Amino acid sequence: MIDPLFFLEICKEKGFSSFYGVPDSTLKHFCTAATDDEELKHTICVNEGAAVGAAIGYHLSTAGVPVVYMQNSGLGNAVNPLTSLVAKEIYSIPMLLVIGWRGEPGVKDEPQHKFQGRITCEMLQNLEIPFSVIDENSEIEAELFKAVSFFQNHDSPYAMLIKKGTFSEYTAKKNSTGKAYPLSRQKTVECIVKAQTENTVIVATTGMASRELFHTRKENEISHGTDFLTVGGMGHASSIALGIAANSPDKKVICLDGDGACLMHLGAMATIGSSGINNLIHIVINNGEHGSTGGQPTVAREIDLCEIARACGYSTAARVESEETLDKKLAEAENLCFLEVMTNNSKSKDIGRPTSTPLENKKMFMENFR
Repeated sequence: MIDPLFFLEICKEKGFSSFYGVPDSTLKHFCTAATDDEELKHTICVNEGAAVGAAIGYHLSTAGVPVVYMQNSGLGNAVNPLTSLVAKEIYSIPMLLVIGWRGEPGVKDEPQHKFQGRITCEMLQNLEIPFSVIDENSEIEAELFKAVSFFQNHDSPYAMLIKKGTFSEYTAKKNSTGKAYPLSRQKTVECIVKAQTENTVIVATTGMASRELFHTRKENEISHGTDFLTVGGMGHASSIALGIAANSPDKKVICLDGDGACLMHLGAMATIGSSGINNLIHIVINNGEHGSTGGQPTVAREIDLCEIARACGYSTAARVESEETLDKKLAEAENLCFLEVMTNNSKSKDIGRPTSTPLENKKMFMENFR
């Protein structure tokens, strides 16, 4: 396996010192090591397109070659700036793309990654981005030399497609999320389930929130039928909830969101706030980190999400820091309501993944609207 610290040292030796990206589980140890490395200029961005944009700015102001990292699912967010700005026919911007390969054909993975994994190489080829595939046995120094040689002759992107299990384990040196609140994410989910009425449906964001919601139902022998688990498409749960609420005014819709997911497509809140709906409760669980990819920090605790919600047109917005307050706010919630629930970053080890397939989940959920 490749030591992520060694990888970063070789990067710096080769002149790659500015990193922009979105944390990924395949790149978990690399991302965490980069977060700890004080010698790097390292920016964790809200989405992959924004990371490409920041990398363009770095190149324009320094003539250097930036590193942009992402999960292969994030290529979708990056395609627009890669094709309309970075491409050699336009501004011809060099950058090293480090891409985690989820859903690689023949490798066991979650259902939401299978299609993206199968088409990733073809996507890079269609984008005319040359790439090398990196695994635990790769000679990383030689691979980075290959990238350097490419940039000596081309002002365009080069990608390293990283297989699962490539990087060895790295443990973060410190907890960077700040204050540890008494509520956990799982307890928050349990409170929401307890407060749910017969006419309420839940749209849960990708990652641990969906897994803990499924687990809570299973442990209490409650049907999963009122939940839509957005197991892919990070950042789109709130827009899905908007579409449901706008077309089912007789239902109360709860969007169970995460801080990283909310930030990824923050503009959705403006659309929701100006939509005129009055049957959506938008709950953001803010633990200050990308919980599913190793705990890299988000900026959600450095901004005021409630003030943003009010400015976007939500009827009410409140920050919650205790179970008692959460129960009270859930009981009072009406119209278009925003709740930011501040939680710690504790994780239960016995939380499995949903056992139903996405298609089974969809069919069961749609029965609520017949």
